[in-house]
Amino acid sequence: MKNISSICMAAILLAGISSAVQPARAEAGNSGMEYGMQPAGKPDKELKTVTFSVNMHCGKCEEKIRENISYEKGVKGLEISLEDKTVKIVYDPKKTDVRKLGDAISGLGYEVEVKE
Repeated sequence: MKNISSICMAAILLAGISSAVQPARAEAGNSGMEYGMQPAGKPDKELKTVTFSVNMHCGKCEEKIRENISYEKGVKGLEISLEDKTVKIVYDPKKTDVRKLGDAISGLGYEVEVKE
């Protein structure tokens, strides 16, 4: 009987902790944040965007670029279109620049050109 009481008390405690944590999770989950989106309250003027034309031709090319460029210093967002053969990068100009980003893509074996 004592074990059942202990289990019931533990369940009640966990339920209370869970309900206290839920609102914080709900607020964080409704922030609209996705990879590459700017956190609320930060001005967009801190980030810049560049679009490159890249001679990629298949899904493996897209995957290779995504896996490598996503982790370049200063990259905040990445949008790749295999159909248009473009790589759009949102970046922090305090940490990187267009030349470095272009060099990173060309270092993977692709011809790169800034798209106007």
